[in-house]
Amino acid sequence: MQQVSIRCHPYAPVSTEELEQWLSREVERLRAAAPQAAFRLLRLTQTVPTGEMDVGWLIELDAAGGEPPFDRDELAAVLRDMRLLGLQPTVLRASSGGEDAVGANVNGGGSWSR
Repeated sequence: MQQVSIRCHPYAPVSTEELEQWLSREVERLRAAAPQAAFRLLRLTQTVPTGEMDVGWLIELDAAGGEPPFDRDELAAVLRDMRLLGLQPTVLRASSGGEDAVGANVNGGGSWSR
């Protein structure tokens, strides 16, 4: 798990500001737990005729030196919390064969890889 991205799409009627605050706190917590890794939180928008519309967030994780910053159980716990808060997380990870990212939609059971 060297490079992982989590696309967070809101599907429940929860305030965008509340979700973004929680995501910011969660990214800060992960940074503190894994200072050797780089974490980024990006807001995703889509251009529509009336301007821009928020469509979710992207959390990017780049592990330093190929060392995973946390194990699969911790990642599963973060994804579970996202689902409980009304987000639909989709995990994208770099494949080991040097190909582009591969996605796995996480809908339950803690299984996030193919």
